[in-house]
Amino acid sequence: MSKTETLRQSAAASNETRLERLASQIETVRQSRHQSAEELAATLEPLAQAMAALAEETRQTLTEIDRKSREQGEQFSRQIETAAASWKSAAQEAQTAADRLNQAGARMEWQHYGLAVMTGLITAALVSAFWLWLAPPTVQNQLDPKAVAEYLKPAVIAALKPSKGR
Repeated sequence: MSKTETLRQSAAASNETRLERLASQIETVRQSRHQSAEELAATLEPLAQAMAALAEETRQTLTEIDRKSREQGEQFSRQIETAAASWKSAAQEAQTAADRLNQAGARMEWQHYGLAVMTGLITAALVSAFWLWLAPPTVQNQLDPKAVAEYLKPAVIAALKPSKGR
């Protein structure tokens, strides 16, 4: 329960008691028959003083309630401003983190492409090296130059003969 609620309840309880007393005094004044103005004044004076005290206490209570309400309003405004500033700061930090993550993602993308190309090149080089090392190529046909010349001689002579149309 807040302080303002406590003050209001306390003031309400105190005022109810005083109002009951005032009502009883007013009823007494109304039912009594006074002989003189002095008697009436003597009867009304405590009633007037009680009403004045009640009015003054009510004014003080209302002033205190107003002051407490203003304090709570200012405190609430400060809390809202602090929360808003924190949210703005958190949003800015999140945006910065997202930007950094995007930049890192772009760098990682190119690095992955480079890594894939390098892996392919290194793999091709290793496969070629191991293939040559483990199973070197062998020349199965060896040509004899004299045999090749003898084989090509009739075709070359036929190509060099003059044609009959000339």
